[in-house]
Amino acid sequence: MCLKPKLKYSDGFFNLFINNKEIKTPENLSFNFKEKIFPDLILKEINKFKLKNLNQSIYYNIFSLAKDKILVDKQKYIEEVMKYINTDLICYWENKPDDLYTLQLDNWKSQLKKLKKEELNFDYTFNIIPIKQNKSSIKLLKNKLIQLDDMILSCLFIVTKTSSSLLLSYLFITNRINPMDLYKNTYLHEIWQSKKWGVVEEEKEKRKSDLQTFKKIYKLVKINHAQQK
Repeated sequence: MCLKPKLKYSDGFFNLFINNKEIKTPENLSFNFKEKIFPDLILKEINKFKLKNLNQSIYYNIFSLAKDKILVDKQKYIEEVMKYINTDLICYWENKPDDLYTLQLDNWKSQLKKLKKEELNFDYTFNIIPIKQNKSSIKLLKNKLIQLDDMILSCLFIVTKTSSSLLLSYLFITNRINPMDLYKNTYLHEIWQSKKWGVVEEEKEKRKSDLQTFKKIYKLVKINHAQQK
C-alpha cells in the first residue's frame, strides 16, 4: 500500500503527516520546515513514484541526514567525503584503447579544467597507485565544503557515495554540471564497456536508478541556489 502524506502548517512551520502522525527523522526529530517548497518535494516524490516506505524517498533521506547527523557533527561528514580525494574516480585513467582514452579526455579532462578555474588543481594518472594530490588544493576544497549549508552537504555526501567522485559531486552541487553530465562521467567506463560487449541488465537498472536520483537531487540543488540569490 502506497504512502499518502499530507502537508500541514502550524506555528510557523510545515510538516508532513501520514494518518495524522507526523513524519519525523530517524532520530525522532521534527523537520519543522520554514518553507513549503522542501516538504512539498517529499510529498510529490511519494505520490509520483507511489512509494511504500519513507526510506525510498531520496528527499526524506537528504533532509534526515542533514538534521540528524550533519547539523550535529558537520566536520565528521566533511572528513568522510574528503577520504575520496586521493582515489577520485576521474583521476584514474586508462591509456588504452584509444576510444576509451578519448572519452576520458573529452569528459573527465573538461571537469578537471572547470576545477582549475577555482585554483583546485588535481592531477590524473594511468597507474593504480593512489596519487598524492596537491595539498593546497585539498585544503582549498575542504574550506569550500565547510561553507556549504547542511542540506547541500547532505546532497554532496550522497552523490559522492554513489559516484565515487568528490570532484564530480562538488561540480554537481555547485551547479556546474547537470544530472546527465554527472551520469555520463560517473559511468563512463561502464557505458563504454556495454557498447563494446553488451548490456548487463542489473548494471543497466542500477545506472537508471542512479540517474533518477541525480535528477531529484539536482532539483533540490537548483531550488537552493535560487534562494541564495
